[in-house]
Amino acid sequence: MAKDRGKMLSLAEAAKKLSLPYRFLGQLAALLKDGKILESKEGKTGGYSLAPDWEKKTLYDLIVVLGEDKRMVRCTGEVVCPRLGNCSMRGIWNLLEKNFIKELKKIKLNEI
Repeated sequence: MAKDRGKMLSLAEAAKKLSLPYRFLGQLAALLKDGKILESKEGKTGGYSLAPDWEKKTLYDLIVVLGEDKRMVRCTGEVVCPRLGNCSMRGIWNLLEKNFIKELKKIKLNEI
């Protein structure tokens, strides 16, 4: 899509080109549309294309749109670990996670 800016691509075409299941691409396209990475048009000449400002989106934005867990380990989230009081690694994991997210936010989608 990035190479053919403005051109609509149907899910059937995308499934064939990418050798991916149509249903899977439909689910993925819906998430990307909700996340304002794709836009869609219905009808015979319809399909999906990249949203006008997709280049401003980052790899972090994509991960969030796809609903992926951004935490590196469970204990950095809201889960309370039974070893929390004696854990020497939690601070290290928090630091690594913070820097990892910071780096993901630097990578623009048009760079990958």
